[in-house]
Order: sequence, then structure tokens, then C-alpha cells
Amino acid sequence: MDDEMRAELERRLVLIEDAGGAEAALPPLPLTDLAAAVTALAVLTIALLWWVL
Repeated sequence: MDDEMRAELERRLVLIEDAGGAEAALPPLPLTDLAAAVTALAVLTIALLWWVL
């Protein structure tokens, strides 16, 4: 492994470990996406329970 690749790997590891930093590896999930995922999970759960009963 060359030095440039090792430095990039170290940079990425630091980004993963320091999630609260200014330069995050991924942007935070928007609230609407989170709400949609929770709603879809609840609807799917209710539908599966209804189907089983």
C-alpha cells in the first residue's frame, strides 16, 4: 500500500470515527426521509400482522 492510499484511508477512518465534525462522511438524514421510513415500517408491520391473523 503506497503512502497516498494510506493517507486517504486514515482520513476516511477519522471521518467515520468523528461523526460530529465539520466534514462528515455522510450528511445527516433529512427529517422527512426519517418520518417516511418510520411510517412505511409501521404500515408494513400492520399489514403483515393483519395478513397473518
